[in-house]
Parts: sequence; C-alpha cells; structure tokens
Amino acid sequence: MKGMTTTREQFEQRLAALGEPWLTRRQLRELAGVAEKTVRNWLAECPLDPSRVRTGPHNAQLIEREAALALVRRNLFEPGDGRAMRRTGPRLAAEPRRLSHAPGEQWGWADIARRRGVTPGAVSNLAKTYENHPLRPFPPAVERKRDAGAVAEWFLWYDTERPGYAARRADGRIPAVVARLESALAGPEDLTTTRIAWELGVAHTVARAYLAAAAGQLMPRHGLVARSDIAGLLAQSGHGGTAERRRERVRTLLGRKDAPRKHITVGGTDYYERAAIDRLFGLD
Repeated sequence: MKGMTTTREQFEQRLAALGEPWLTRRQLRELAGVAEKTVRNWLAECPLDPSRVRTGPHNAQLIEREAALALVRRNLFEPGDGRAMRRTGPRLAAEPRRLSHAPGEQWGWADIARRRGVTPGAVSNLAKTYENHPLRPFPPAVERKRDAGAVAEWFLWYDTERPGYAARRADGRIPAVVARLESALAGPEDLTTTRIAWELGVAHTVARAYLAAAAGQLMPRHGLVARSDIAGLLAQSGHGGTAERRRERVRTLLGRKDAPRKHITVGGTDYYERAAIDRLFGLD
C-alpha cells in the first residue's frame, strides 16, 4: 500500500521483539508504524475470523499472532511482483492525504485508479455517484480527462469526511445491527457480542450497546421477552410478594421440564416467546 514508510527490515526488527501469541491493536499499530485509525480501517476492510480474535483484560481486543502478522504484511507490503493489487470497489484511503501530481496534469480513469489502488471501473462508478453532489461534485471531464489538482482535492475531502458513512454517523451502526438481528431471528441463530464486534470492527462495549438497542426495537415486534424482564411482568400483573420472590418463581417455573425453551440468545440474554411465558405464569 503506497504511503507507508515502514520497511521490511524495520518490520522484522519490531516483530523480533514481540513474543506474545496474541497481539493488541496497539502492538499492531507500533509494529506497522501506522495510526490507530489505519489499523481500524484494515480490520474493517478485511475482517478476521472470530476464532482469531478474543477479549483480553479491560475489554482490549486481542488478535491471534499469525492472523495479525498476515494482516500487517498484506497491507504494508505489495504482492510478490511489486505491483499493487487492484481492488474492485471504491474505498477510503487508510489515512487522508492529497494525491501528488504535477502542475497542470490531467488524469483519466486509469491514472486515478492506479493512484488509488482500484480498478478504473470503480473510479468511474464513484464519479457517477457523486457527479451531482450538492456540495462536492466529482470534478468534470474535458475530453475524458480531469484536472489532477481538482481530483486530488476531491479525494482528500472524500477520505476525510467519509460521506458514504454519513447515515451511520447519525445513529451509529444500529440499522445494520437491526438487519443482522432480523436475520438471526429468522434462523433462529444465537448472536453474541463478540460476533457483532468482529463483523463491525468495533469494541465489545460498542457492540453490546448496538445489540441492546437493536433488541429493544425488534424483540417486542417479534413477540419475545427477555428472561430478565419476566419478573417485572409478574409485578405488573399484580402478583404479590417481594421482587426476590418473583425472581425465584421465574427460576422455579423455567426450570421445569415442561417449561418453554428460550427462543434465542442475544448478547448473553435469553429471550422467550411472550405468549408461552404468559401461559406458563397465568398472565394470559
């Protein structure tokens, strides 16, 4: 990947000082000599298998050593023949920086694609998407060539502002997690915080918040209730006794052989069909 300053020799020297079987993102950053944002972008672009990731002390994400080294090598150093691999879709640069160009230079699709490490078709599609942008339209062409300075400025804006992620910034990634949870409910398939953290490339605490928000939207719609909320339903229905007695009643009845089974587990929380719970506790 162009723009990286770490040499193979520096990489190997830093690697020799690391003996741990699992590496933190900070260690990856120091090993590669890049910013934290760059490591996040690498992980978002090439997500790791969940078996290669685990949570360490203080909720720190740990990456299995070989997977971490493969990720760094793939992004720092070009393939064997020295030519950068061409990616098929538009992407953000690892770090915003202005594309270099000579004064008065004109670029076609192939010129831009070579500098961005993508295919000419990807650049063409991106330009088409932004040709009528109200604030930052893609620079127009004159005889199929575009002013290099204008294109460089446009990509600096694109990489800095991340316009394609504007909707995500408004409410985070909750819509994506809602869609993912809908898919899990159709299975049903248990969905863990670790899985969401891996799929989105976010911290476990963030993934947990996203899952909770998505569950809050979807579970009532699907007629499901969290086990932790069942005691509250008893109280709302006029069942007497203390909160502890109600919780004990929930434990006792759900422990029976004929009790309804949980429908799905999301983020460590078991959810049951509300209708089955109502029948079990005489709430219907």
